Amino acid sequence: MAVQALAPRSEPVRVMKDPLGNSFEYCYQCGLCTASCRTAFAMKFTPRQVMNLLQLGCEDEAAASGSGMLCTACYSCTFRCPRGVAVTDMMAAIQRLNIHRKHADRDIRRFYLSFMRTVERHGRFHEIEFMTRYFLPNPLLLRAELGVGFHLLTKGKISLNPAGVKNTKAMAAMFHKAEEIEGRL
Repeated sequence: MAVQALAPRSEPVRVMKDPLGNSFEYCYQCGLCTASCRTAFAMKFTPRQVMNLLQLGCEDEAAASGSGMLCTACYSCTFRCPRGVAVTDMMAAIQRLNIHRKHADRDIRRFYLSFMRTVERHGRFHEIEFMTRYFLPNPLLLRAELGVGFHLLTKGKISLNPAGVKNTKAMAAMFHKAEEIEGRL
């Protein structure tokens, strides 16, 4: 069953194009992406329906649905696509669009931005800084996580001192280029 378009746009969706030129336009709605998706049952629009929304120019509806936020990036959909559509990359673009257009719940948005700023700063994920960034607006939420955090710290699974990257200029250039591609600069 195809998704009905509410308000199609005439201009192309630049942010949804993958750098290799592979895009949602090649999708012919076979449904293999949805059949292989582990979280499709919980999505408002399945991956196939998201591809259809993008084809119809309804990227706002696709982003606002929150379906992209449930993608686990397992790449099953991309591997099974007979047309070679990078469905996982399209779902990641939907996630970024959801965050950028502020459709996401404020906690999800804060989680995503805290994660990305931590990676941008250190070149990799650093749990302590992430938790500080994420829980700073509401420290009471941290109480429920302290036990798990302490257990991970005592087992050596998380570190108080982040291991940084050697070439911080290259990391900054990568994030700058990503923002340029997404049209945020």
